[in-house]
Amino acid sequence: MAARAQKIITQDLLRRRAEHNDGELSTLREVTLHQFDIEKIENLDVFCRHLEILYLQNNQISKIENLHKLKELQYLNLALNNITKIENLERCESLAKLDLTVNFVSDPLDLESLKDNIMLRDLFLVGNPVTQVPGYREFAIVTLPQLKVLDGKDIEKSERILAQQAYASIRQRLIQEREERAKSASSSDITCPIIQDSTVEDIEKVKSEFKTKPVAFTPETRKQTAREIEAMNPARDDPSKPKPLPAANTTISYGPDGRVLQKNEGKWDFLISSNQNAMFLDVEVSKFLDSSFINVRVEARFIQIVIKNKVLTVSLDEDVVPEAVICERSTLSGNLVVSMLKASAPDGTDIEEVVRKHKSRHADKKEDAAEGKGDVARNRRKERLFGKNYADITNERDGSEDSKGLKIFDSKFALNMDENPSEAGFVDDPDVPPLC
Repeated sequence: MAARAQKIITQDLLRRRAEHNDGELSTLREVTLHQFDIEKIENLDVFCRHLEILYLQNNQISKIENLHKLKELQYLNLALNNITKIENLERCESLAKLDLTVNFVSDPLDLESLKDNIMLRDLFLVGNPVTQVPGYREFAIVTLPQLKVLDGKDIEKSERILAQQAYASIRQRLIQEREERAKSASSSDITCPIIQDSTVEDIEKVKSEFKTKPVAFTPETRKQTAREIEAMNPARDDPSKPKPLPAANTTISYGPDGRVLQKNEGKWDFLISSNQNAMFLDVEVSKFLDSSFINVRVEARFIQIVIKNKVLTVSLDEDVVPEAVICERSTLSGNLVVSMLKASAPDGTDIEEVVRKHKSRHADKKEDAAEGKGDVARNRRKERLFGKNYADITNERDGSEDSKGLKIFDSKFALNMDENPSEAGFVDDPDVPPLC
């Protein structure tokens, strides 16, 4: 058997797992990557900077890494992996829940790396060797005072007080045990043979041993078990590969009056508009959807669009010419626009010229609308600065040639600078010193 390729997190895999977000990765908030036999965390900090929830359970991950740029990450699930050390999470400043159930964390001192995660409230280490170390819970409670729940159990106030009293002696003992392990650490690693032949006899032998032979529960044996299962099931579908889509049902149905019945399996938003010579159908499609997944069929009285094997059928109120059709995608929004020449259009009408004029008029309307919105926004800003009567005063000033000046406040507070100060109620008090 050929060497097994390492399962990695690719951009293509992330897009397929982000279907709920139309395949857009830059705004992705949640992604599920469980049961893919992934061995390394990578590319998430490149493509999915705004992740808040990340599911990576039941993989073959042996190290927590490449998550330091996920500043908005709130929940990380790494249950059922091969992690032996808690590390590299200090810069995940929004982390509130961490699940490391059934891993291989053995040293309680690793919990000190989570001190800077001040938002951390829930921590799960059930099924790790560390939970069997005497004093583990007391050490965790004092080391991480921000925790509210540890291994599914609420931390009581009285428990914090008792843990604080025993903390110093527990930590000193844990440091001594770590030093002793470092001195007696063995360089020998567990190695497991990889199946090289894929004959029926070899596979049956591996299956028999797999069912009867006990093995140690270690990261190495767990990884090797996953490889043996893959070897015993060579025809098993690879979850990282896209599954074929079911065939689209393009059958046309008719109502009692003979009109084509409409269908919208993908629940796409669409808009039909028309002018004297053409009809236009605008369908909202994700900008990340490749055009190869779109198929358009135009008949005299209906249009059928198949998008990723889901059907959109729209009945038309007027006959169109199936041969005079233009299909385009918006480079900004990804929308699909189908332009269809009406059968009632004068002979010799060019559909391309009709579409060009339609785009020109549409662009002019957008420009006028944007300019109008800009004027309204400017007037609102000036009203906030100069008062609610600003618009009326401005209109009066613009319509009068002998206006003496703009009064920007209400009349009872306005001061006409052309008038004599004494006439405006000004009192010259000799006791007040001059300004300069």
